[in-house]
Amino acid sequence: MNRRAARRAASVAVTQPGTVVGRSRLPAWLTRRRTVVAAVLVVVFAVTGYVWIIAARIGKITHQNPLSVIHDVVAGGGGSSVGTAVHDLQRITVAIYGYGGSGHDGAFLTDTILLVVIQPRSDGSAQIAEVSVPRDWYVPIDLGNGHTQYTRVNEAYADAAEEVFPNRGDIYKGEFGPGRLANDTLDHLLGIHIDHFIGLDFHAFEYAVDAVGGVDINVEHTFTDTEYPHGECDQGDCAVTTIHFDAGPQHMDGARALKFARSRKSTDLNEGTDFARSRRQQLVIAAVKEKVVGLGGLTRLPAVLSALGDHVVTDMTLGDAEALYSAIKGVDSTAIEHVVIDYTNFLYPCGWPANCGAYVLFAHDPTYKSVQHYMANVIPDPTALREKTAVSVVNASGNDGASARWASMLQQLGFNASDGGTQPVSATTKVLDGSGGKGTATASWLAGYFATGTPLVTAAKAASSTSPPGATAKPAPPAPRVVTLVIGQDEEHSFNTPPAPYYRAA
Repeated sequence: MNRRAARRAASVAVTQPGTVVGRSRLPAWLTRRRTVVAAVLVVVFAVTGYVWIIAARIGKITHQNPLSVIHDVVAGGGGSSVGTAVHDLQRITVAIYGYGGSGHDGAFLTDTILLVVIQPRSDGSAQIAEVSVPRDWYVPIDLGNGHTQYTRVNEAYADAAEEVFPNRGDIYKGEFGPGRLANDTLDHLLGIHIDHFIGLDFHAFEYAVDAVGGVDINVEHTFTDTEYPHGECDQGDCAVTTIHFDAGPQHMDGARALKFARSRKSTDLNEGTDFARSRRQQLVIAAVKEKVVGLGGLTRLPAVLSALGDHVVTDMTLGDAEALYSAIKGVDSTAIEHVVIDYTNFLYPCGWPANCGAYVLFAHDPTYKSVQHYMANVIPDPTALREKTAVSVVNASGNDGASARWASMLQQLGFNASDGGTQPVSATTKVLDGSGGKGTATASWLAGYFATGTPLVTAAKAASSTSPPGATAKPAPPAPRVVTLVIGQDEEHSFNTPPAPYYRAA
C-alpha cells in the first residue's frame, strides 16, 4: 500500500455500518433530518432578525414598536384609519413638508409644501391630485392660544418645531405639533381636511440616495442656478455658487441629487419655480423607490431606513402607509393631476419692494372662498375627464386675462381646455354644450362648478348658408364639437384685486 493510501486508511474509521466520518468527526446524533431542520432554523432566525431590524427602523419613523410594525405588515393596512377611508371610498389628503433641517438657516421653514389628494374609486384606479402651495403666501396662522400671527405660510411648521411660541395650544406641542399646526393652517386656507403629514429635511434625500448607491434620473430641462447656497448663513456662509444640469438621463450621488432637488433660483421658466422644485424632489423619491424595490433592493432597505430615521417625521403608521400604497399602486402616473396655487391664479404679488417690506403673495379673495371651492372640486368627475371634450373658455367678464387663467386652471384638473378669447361683457357665466352629445358630462360638471344659476345651454346648430338663386347650395361646414365656457362678471368678482390687505413688514 503506497503512502497516500496509507494516510487515507489511517484517517477513516468505521463507527457504524454504513457511517463513515473523517478528521472533522460529526456527532452521531446529527442525522440528515436533523441537519435539514438545523439549517431551516438558522435561516428562520436570520430572517427573523432581519425582519426585526427592518421593523425597528420603520418603527423609528412611524413611532411604533417593532411588534406593531410587524402586525401592520401581516394585516396589510387593514384596520388603519387610511384603510378604513379607502374601504369607504373617502378622500384622503397627505401633506408633505420639506425643510432644511438642523444646520440650515431657518431649519424648519417648509420651503416645499405639497398636498397629495387621493380619491378612491370602486370602479377603477384612484384619482390623485398633487397640489403645490407657495411658501411666500402671506396668511393668518392661528396658534391655538387666542393669538393669530400674520406671516408666510412656510412659517407654520417652524413656529411649533422651533418653539417660537411656547404658549401655543397644547395640540401644537410635541413631535407631531409642527405638522398639526401646518395642517390646520392649510385647512383654514384651502378648506380641505388633511389626514396625515410627512415632514422631511433635505438630508433625507442625500442620505437615502447614497444608501442605494445613487439614482438614475432623466432631467427634463437644461437649467442653471447661479444663486444656489454655498453654505448656510446661520453658520457664517451666506455665499452662493452656480450649479448646472443638462437635460437627459444621468446618474447622481446624494450630494448631486440634493442640489437637483433643492434648486429654486434658475432663470429658466420651466425650472425656476417652487413647483418645479417640488416636482424634481418627487423624481428623486421615485428613483430611490425604484432602487429599493428593484433587484437586490431588500439588501439596501436597512441602510435606507437608517438614513431616513432621524430625518423624517410622520403621524402615519405602517398600516396607514400600506393601505395608501395599495390604493395608489395601480394609478397611471400620467393621469395624476399637477395643480399649483400661485400668482397666475388665486394669488398676486404684494409689489415688493415698493409696497411691502418683503416679497409675499396675497389672495385675490381675502375670504379664501374661491380657492376653497376650487380645492373642493380638485378631483373632477372621472366620466367628464374621460370624454376629453374640447373646452373653449371665453372671457365675457371685462376683466383682463380671465379666459387664459381659467383655461390653465381647468387644464390642471385634467380638462382639454383652451383660451377662446373675449366676447362682450356678460353679467352671468354660461356653459354652452356644442359637443353633439360627446361632452355631456363635461358640460354638466362645468355648470355645476360655476355655482347655482349658471345656465347650461345646448348650442344651436349652425345655420345653413344661403346661396344666390339658381346656385347649388353648399352645406355649412360642421361646427366644432366643443363645450364653451363663457366667464361672466359674477364669477370674476373674486379675482378683481382688492386693496392691499393687512400686512406687517418683516
